[in-house]
Amino acid sequence: MKFSNNTEDFELDCYLEILEYFQTEKIDRKKTEIWKDQSLIELMKLLDKKKNRVLVTNALILMVSLFENIPPDTYNNRGVDINRISVRDRKSLIANLKEEFLPN
Repeated sequence: MKFSNNTEDFELDCYLEILEYFQTEKIDRKKTEIWKDQSLIELMKLLDKKKNRVLVTNALILMVSLFENIPPDTYNNRGVDINRISVRDRKSLIANLKEEFLPN
C-alpha cells in the first residue's frame, strides 16, 4: 500500500484501499501477509505528523477487523451452548433467568 498524501481525500483513499484489497485478495494468505506488513510500515511512516494519528489508528483497527481471525470481543467464545445442555437443565436455566429479569 502506497499512500499518496497529496490528494484531498487522503483519509478516504486509505480506507478504500484497505477495503478493496480485502475484497479482492482473500485467497493467497502469503501474499496477504506481505501486503499487510508493507501497509503497516507505510502507516507507521504517517505517524510523523500529529494530524495523521487518528487516520493511522482507524486504519489499523480496520485492518485487524478484516484480516485477523480473532473474536469480536472477550465474551464471544465464553458460555455454554444452550442446545448442548440437558432439557432439565435448560428449563431450570430459563426459569432462573425469568425470575431474575422479568418483573413479578
